[in-house]
Amino acid sequence: MIIAFLLIPFLSFSSVIQDDVSTTEKNLFSFKIVCQKMVTHESPLIEAVSGTELDCMGKKVDVSIFCDKEMAADPYYLRAYIDKEAKEVICHSGKKVIFKYQCVKISDRKWCDSTPKVACAFIKEKLAKRLDIVHTSITKNPKGIKELNCYFESLPLNEKAKASL
Repeated sequence: MIIAFLLIPFLSFSSVIQDDVSTTEKNLFSFKIVCQKMVTHESPLIEAVSGTELDCMGKKVDVSIFCDKEMAADPYYLRAYIDKEAKEVICHSGKKVIFKYQCVKISDRKWCDSTPKVACAFIKEKLAKRLDIVHTSITKNPKGIKELNCYFESLPLNEKAKASL
């Protein structure tokens, strides 16, 4: 999925097996609006530095911080990313995220050799900010390659209380 390409430069793109989102809404903001709200100076030249970072006339802006503020009232806010062609920041909300990642590179050891809960907690911060971790596991595919499995969903308050016990 294209979102994985934009959001996870630390992961090998060919290793993302699944990034399914049950979308509730996408809010779009122009680069100009984002820079106006995030920096104190006028920004006539705005450039997308990466899939999640803008350069507002010399000041780098992490679009996830912008979306966190803009979507403060949305309990389903997941992630932020940049559409370079449309010159827009997208604040993405959803109720479920299923993320599967194949551990094929040496750099993957950091995530695939740790506990699935720790690895999925890191993924949650990037791809499912306000959802709860419902399932984590590391399995092996038929070729014997480890796969990290993370399932995020918004739990009802009574279930959140049980999960924290």
